[in-house]
Amino acid sequence: MASTSELLDRFVELFNAGRFEEGEQEYAAGGYLEEIGTNRRLSPQESTASARAWKDAFPDSRGTIKSKIVDGNKGAAEIEWRGTNRGSLMGQPPTGKAVTVRAVVVIESDGSKIARCSHYIDVAGMMAQLGLAPGAQKATV
Repeated sequence: MASTSELLDRFVELFNAGRFEEGEQEYAAGGYLEEIGTNRRLSPQESTASARAWKDAFPDSRGTIKSKIVDGNKGAAEIEWRGTNRGSLMGQPPTGKAVTVRAVVVIESDGSKIARCSHYIDVAGMMAQLGLAPGAQKATV
């Protein structure tokens, strides 16, 4: 049985390792992922396909959890995703540009598996870094 903290860690670890199908096993029956930046609600299988598409677009991509908060069966992790755009992304050709994208993932578990996972990813900031957002500039922190 995985704790909520472990589920948050595995969300990033399995993506980093390219072990997408294993992630499907982390979901409870009826569990789903919401990708807030792209306005999609995905089944575990669709989540696998989405993760593969992101990894195809950014083959060297890696996530790092910067902070985490867990309260019982709910938890949130601030993630920094880094990668270089070497593949097609949302219908756009590769730019060859490196990005650092901030995100938060919120998980609600049934005690050991994901019932709901919401991935809030800064797609607008990513598109600006890639030069694909008209008039946008990379924000400085």
